[in-house]
Amino acid sequence: MKSVFLFTVLTSYLCLSTSISVDTYLTARDKEQLKSVLLTGLVSENLSDIFYAVAGLQQIDQKVPDAQAICNKLVKLVGKSKAFDSVYFSTSAWKVISTCSGKLAVDESVQDVYTMLEKKDIRDVHMADLYFGVNILSNFNLKPKDITKLINIIKRKMKPDDTITDFGYSIHLLASLGPEGRFAFNRLSDAIMQVDEVDRKYLQFEGGLSITALVLTGIYKFCDAVQCNTSFPIQNDQVLMFSNYLLSRKSVQTPKGAYYLLNALKTLSNNQYHLPIAATLVKPMGDLDDTQKTLSVKFTNLLGEPLPTSLSVGVESAMLNNKVVMSKNKFKTTADKTVYELDFNEPDLSTGLYSLVINAIPLEKIKVPLLGNTAIPLEVKVSASSVNIVNFKVGTTDNDQQTSPSLQTLKYGEKLSTQLKADHMQRIVVRFTIKDNQNKKNLQMHQSFIRFTNSKTGSQSVFVAELDSQNNYKLDMDLGVKSPLFKHASNVYSMDLIIGDSLLKKPIVWNFGDIKLKFLENESVPSESFAEYYLPKKLISHTFREPEPRPPHGVSLLFTILSLAPLLVLFILWARLGVNIKNFPFNLSAIGFHGALASIFILFGMFWVYLDMFMTLKYLLVLGISAFLFGNRLLSYIARRRSK
Repeated sequence: MKSVFLFTVLTSYLCLSTSISVDTYLTARDKEQLKSVLLTGLVSENLSDIFYAVAGLQQIDQKVPDAQAICNKLVKLVGKSKAFDSVYFSTSAWKVISTCSGKLAVDESVQDVYTMLEKKDIRDVHMADLYFGVNILSNFNLKPKDITKLINIIKRKMKPDDTITDFGYSIHLLASLGPEGRFAFNRLSDAIMQVDEVDRKYLQFEGGLSITALVLTGIYKFCDAVQCNTSFPIQNDQVLMFSNYLLSRKSVQTPKGAYYLLNALKTLSNNQYHLPIAATLVKPMGDLDDTQKTLSVKFTNLLGEPLPTSLSVGVESAMLNNKVVMSKNKFKTTADKTVYELDFNEPDLSTGLYSLVINAIPLEKIKVPLLGNTAIPLEVKVSASSVNIVNFKVGTTDNDQQTSPSLQTLKYGEKLSTQLKADHMQRIVVRFTIKDNQNKKNLQMHQSFIRFTNSKTGSQSVFVAELDSQNNYKLDMDLGVKSPLFKHASNVYSMDLIIGDSLLKKPIVWNFGDIKLKFLENESVPSESFAEYYLPKKLISHTFREPEPRPPHGVSLLFTILSLAPLLVLFILWARLGVNIKNFPFNLSAIGFHGALASIFILFGMFWVYLDMFMTLKYLLVLGISAFLFGNRLLSYIARRRSK
């Protein structure tokens, strides 16, 4: 019968642990951080930032500082742009403040909205323009002249391949028109199918926080307008996953993001369909230890506000090392109506990481059902404030192991009364056991080291104490083999036991004695001191490769003469044969072309001697253009002269 019970609990745990829950909420600190982000929008010269700041402050019940100065800024900025979005942001901010004196010069924009709604050709009308335009009218308590025509325009503009942003604008627009927009109800499920799932915990639409919040709040407003009632299009698990995504963006740094985050969280926390709750540990991972075993869990809505009902909170199951250790235990209420406590005082509960699954059932009848209140997974850590080190023995023995090791026994906290001695022909042996102070069971620690510190240089050598099958720790070290790790430095070393673990409140560092080590003299090498090891190292300066040596001056001169030899031969042949220069046209184009050509040859020579490539290209560009222009005119002149 007992095995059947355990099987049932295990099965329910595996099923329930996959449920989705919300484990955080918008804390007072988060709201202060968002407030500081929103205040930066008030000093902006961007109308959208001003609106998001003003509307965001309203979401957290904060007054707008120096409201009239903001109103004056709106009056100044609204005239700079006639775009519908700019007019919408300015009029919406004006409406939210509600105490502004003066008037916004937007009469022309209002007429432009009516003109847009009367258009027969709507190909150049975007859904965003319709959204902003209708809301501009709403800000002045005006309505479109022909609601039926507006609905027909929306029907024609809504297409299956619309972007999710256009869908968000359209669903908000239809929500403002009341029940007449119900024709778009089937589009809600199509839009939700476009959502992206991340890690089986988050849901978001492409475009991030602002688009996700725009669509999400639009769906709730639309359902309020057309009365979705029991046919709400978003499933319960999806609501929780949207909540997790929104709360993961609590550190948003723009007024726009802060506004959309607050607006969406407020919508999820105040609607007529459901109420997602957050179950959070009051302290990180419970922060329990062997002296404090009271687990506190806080239940709120997403904004950190109390729930409209008290709860009956119980443990469905609690597992440690894949074993069920607790089931059906009940939490107690506290003076804080949002916090419930559970006593971890059962005798068989030891230190470790517990996986809990809890349920929170409402005790009073409430208008909307709670979401995320069943099968809530919690990870709870029970740490050890201290542990006991027993059977601690330390000593030395010969490598041949013909004699048993000579070990001294110490109690935790004591120190060897005499100094141990060992050389490279011996072994150091340390044995000990770590026990839980509560249940006296042997414990396994993540980190268990023996540290040897050179008393002269401060250099350290650390060795791992290994665990055997009986959960006892042992260090058996051959000094001859480990001599290089000590840098063969013979000296007196202090010995420390270091124990650390995530389940240990404070790490243990116990200096249990000194030992004098002696290594072979011919192996001893100077050892860098511990302090010197961490000093800044010598700066490494990069040196480029030395250039190849140039050839001797005589070789260079001979090569130059051989290169110029063909030109010398040309001049000699011209002198013997005679040069006919009677047809040379002595005009600007001829002189300019030959001068530019000669200059190019001279430039090549200068490049060879001392000019770099970039300077050469700069001069060559000028000479090349000159040679092209003069050469073109010279060839034209020669062609005309021959045609005569």
